[in-house]
Amino acid sequence: MIIDRFSTSFRDGLSGLYSEAYFAEVFQREWHRMLREQDALSIIIIHPHLNVDNQEDRMTFKLIAELVESSTKRSTDLACRFQNNEIAVGVFNLDEDGTETIIGRIIQSTEKGLEGIIDSFDLSIGALNVLPSNQMDINVIFDLTENLACKAEAKGRNSYEVQYYQMH
Repeated sequence: MIIDRFSTSFRDGLSGLYSEAYFAEVFQREWHRMLREQDALSIIIIHPHLNVDNQEDRMTFKLIAELVESSTKRSTDLACRFQNNEIAVGVFNLDEDGTETIIGRIIQSTEKGLEGIIDSFDLSIGALNVLPSNQMDINVIFDLTENLACKAEAKGRNSYEVQYYQMH
């Protein structure tokens, strides 16, 4: 029983992904590691355009969350339920091309996994590849990534927008 209680403290009950609090803790640690190693990381934010208060959408969200998590292959990749009805993914030691590869895998996996189950779904994905610096505010980085997801939404169904960000 103790292990079950411990598990729920870092896992989201609906999606099965990591909780936002756990994600923030690990992301902060990885940010500092990337800073020391002078290596890039990417933040990916996925808007599945679902209302998790609706039972049917809740089940779709859970399925999408499982498909997103299975699309991130490396043990250091981190996915969480973010701001109630979004999914955030942190991928470390990764450049823009690698980020686009993961996004492609997420879209392909979701399309294949939902085929025949859900008639129509719409993902808007924003991704920011970042070379961390001490001058960057992590909250601003997440805001920029949210904005990229909104730009992707303007492109149409299952679209994404990727940007590289580095302070000079």
